[in-house]
Amino acid sequence: MALLREHGAEAKVLAGGQSLVPLLNYRLARPRLVVDINGLPLAGVRVENGSLHLGALTRHHELEDLSEIGRSTPLLPEVARLIGNVRVRSLGTLGGSLAHADPAAELPMAIVALDARLTLASASGRRTVAAREFFTGYLSTALGADELVTAIEVPVTEGMGWAVEEFARRAGDFAVVAVAAGVSLDRRGRVDDARLALAGVADRPLRATAAEDSLRGHEPSGERLARAAEIVRERLDPQSDAFVSGAYRRLLAGVLTRRALARAIPEGETSQPRPQGATVPLLSAQLARPAVSPRRPAASPPPEASPQRSAWGGGLVINGRAREVDVRPGQTLLEVLRDTLGIFDVKEGCGEGVCGACTVLLDGRPVSSCLTLAAAARGRAILTIRGLEREGRLHPLQEAFVRHGAVQCGFCTPGMLLTTLAFLERHPRASREEVRAALEGNLCRCTGYAKILDAVLAYVRGDDGDG
Repeated sequence: MALLREHGAEAKVLAGGQSLVPLLNYRLARPRLVVDINGLPLAGVRVENGSLHLGALTRHHELEDLSEIGRSTPLLPEVARLIGNVRVRSLGTLGGSLAHADPAAELPMAIVALDARLTLASASGRRTVAAREFFTGYLSTALGADELVTAIEVPVTEGMGWAVEEFARRAGDFAVVAVAAGVSLDRRGRVDDARLALAGVADRPLRATAAEDSLRGHEPSGERLARAAEIVRERLDPQSDAFVSGAYRRLLAGVLTRRALARAIPEGETSQPRPQGATVPLLSAQLARPAVSPRRPAASPPPEASPQRSAWGGGLVINGRAREVDVRPGQTLLEVLRDTLGIFDVKEGCGEGVCGACTVLLDGRPVSSCLTLAAAARGRAILTIRGLEREGRLHPLQEAFVRHGAVQCGFCTPGMLLTTLAFLERHPRASREEVRAALEGNLCRCTGYAKILDAVLAYVRGDDGDG
């Protein structure tokens, strides 16, 4: 907080980095200082006094997986599954997404629907802001230049069903239009409370209060839901852009509102987070941190150090081996792996975290190494595809890829394999559709995906290749 007060707008906060690092890569942001807050104690989750309390560093995958979140606020897991891809969800944070304030993002919409309250802290003190007052415009919030989002409080809505409907150009993209709906019924079967929030239709997430009012006190008939959707559509004036027209957005808003409301009525409660399965011993052993620590601690750069070079003597633990390497402050993990260490099994693709070619496992979770600053990976277990080899033999999943023709040009293969293994670590009996969803964020130019899915399912079944 003292650093933010001292440097103001010349400093940028690094949490998950999934929004900041692409801006750094494209030179759209050129801060003099990046303040990494990942070491702060801001990741707690608890339910207390009728509210869910979330630290700002709660990761997207935790919103998706933690049972206490799913039980108390089922909207958040459903929304989390729509965010980016599995690599974004590994590192992205709740506070970072809210502070970034993209009007087409899912989490800002969700906390507006949930009537959440945000705690903002600075060196001068703390204050609390309602979610509907936090977002002030396109990529703009009530945050001062010296403030951090530190916590989010979400009132628990007992007995309310929730649903999210979203239309996006491709899986993981920001929404063209998204709608979050909540409905609770009284003993007579009439709507006791209703919540409607939309993303992608204005310069900030919107609450459709007039449509909510039209539902309260009435039975949720098809005609009543259609009327609420019509009210939403009538009161919107979205802009056109390079992808869709404002008229199309307005039409989508009505369609998605009706769908979300119908699914939010108690019979259409949102699904709970998928249960975690047993671990796969082979991968678990490979992901374990080695009993080797970096030999030289991190050091602050001396006053005379060049701004392009730091004296950071950092240890990267790669495939079980501690490696020391000097990095520039803004250098990504991908750059260090390929350009400094010559580890070319990590591929360089889009530079935006979209294609998955640069995937590595960081402490067992897939991340885009192009969106991870190398300094932020210090001392953490990094696994590349080379780390799957044991005594000169391929991993059984690699063998399944070869047998089923899932390897063609090979550019996407490392990311596909690592993402799959991390997913099967938690879901060892996954179905074809579950595997397909897990791999949505990894692009393949050659196979059409069918052979990749065939190979993964053969590995899950334990096929030996003779059948």
